[in-house]
Amino acid sequence: MNFLLAALWISLEIACFGCGRQPADELNAKTSVPSTPGEVVISPTEQAAQRIEVQAVEMRDLPVVLSLPGRIALPDNATWRVGVLTEGRVEKVYANLGDYVHKGEILARMHSHDVHDARAAYQTAVADSGRFDSAQALAQTEYDRTQRLYALKAASLEQTQIAHQELVNAQTEAKNARIAVTRERTHLEDTLGVPADIPENSHNENDELVPIATPASGYVLEKNVTPGVTIQPSTDAFVVGDLTRLWMLASVRAAELARLHVGQSAVVSLPDVPEETFSGKVANLGQRFDPTTRQMQIRIEFTNTGGRLRPEMLARAELAVGEKKAALLVPQDAVQQVNGQDAVFVRLSADHFAVRPIQAGDSAQGMVRVVSGIQPGDQVVARGSFLVKSQLLRSSIGD
Repeated sequence: MNFLLAALWISLEIACFGCGRQPADELNAKTSVPSTPGEVVISPTEQAAQRIEVQAVEMRDLPVVLSLPGRIALPDNATWRVGVLTEGRVEKVYANLGDYVHKGEILARMHSHDVHDARAAYQTAVADSGRFDSAQALAQTEYDRTQRLYALKAASLEQTQIAHQELVNAQTEAKNARIAVTRERTHLEDTLGVPADIPENSHNENDELVPIATPASGYVLEKNVTPGVTIQPSTDAFVVGDLTRLWMLASVRAAELARLHVGQSAVVSLPDVPEETFSGKVANLGQRFDPTTRQMQIRIEFTNTGGRLRPEMLARAELAVGEKKAALLVPQDAVQQVNGQDAVFVRLSADHFAVRPIQAGDSAQGMVRVVSGIQPGDQVVARGSFLVKSQLLRSSIGD
């Protein structure tokens, strides 16, 4: 009987040990979660791995900034519409959308009946020029003979004058013939872009095709031709643009226009390129208001550093329009939305962070003015605040 009681007691101890105790790592994990709501614990090792950076909040001079929405556009003087001067059928296409092409590079070739007509006219002009050159040489010989006879009193003055007039006529016809040759050659080589003189044994088919070349270097922004397509002189076969310098067309209200002037510095930023800004200047304040929005479009010119921007991308310009004022500033990346309110994360110790609701003011140059919620000297998460927010949400769900 005593033996049975002892066995039962041991079984109860084992059962209680299995359900009432936890491994040491689970206990340690629970102790790493703060008991205070709105706080989160992240070890220094994890902070380094997630590249979480902290900086002290300080008072800085913040200029009064006017923020304007807009879009990126190609300058009018940096866009080239590549077309043709005669009707034809496209035979070969070498360039595609997005390709960078150099000035004079052939983008496509087309067949045109004008090539055959122009070459026939050129060959006729060459033959006529040869014939008139021979006539001029004959008239020169006749005039020289008449002059000798006149000197010997074997020819009259009238005969000499007639010979001279015939020479002048022959010279004029020969000169006109040479002009016709030059005209037809220019039409072939400069207008149509094909060689005027082709060697007899040449079998290069490109000699019969009109090249479509770009007048400047840039990127192919539009391509409107494929092999077999017939194009007219009014057709834009390609559109080439130089993306080195771009415009930002920003919308501004009438009340704000008086605060701007040509030559004013501007900082352009884009939501698609959040890590980079571009410095530019106001080049034009516009000429008329949009009848629908009642806003003016101003033009800001800037350099497309790195070539990452493209036309029609949305952008925002910031322009300093007033004196600088002292303000408590934090980076824009430090501000997160927590429970529908602007907030930052303040480091309390090496691994403890607490969420602090703030009242945010205006922003400029990547910084946000803080009206209330934190004090100078507070250690705020400047980079990686979204990761801290995610950790806080996981902790809240776990609780």
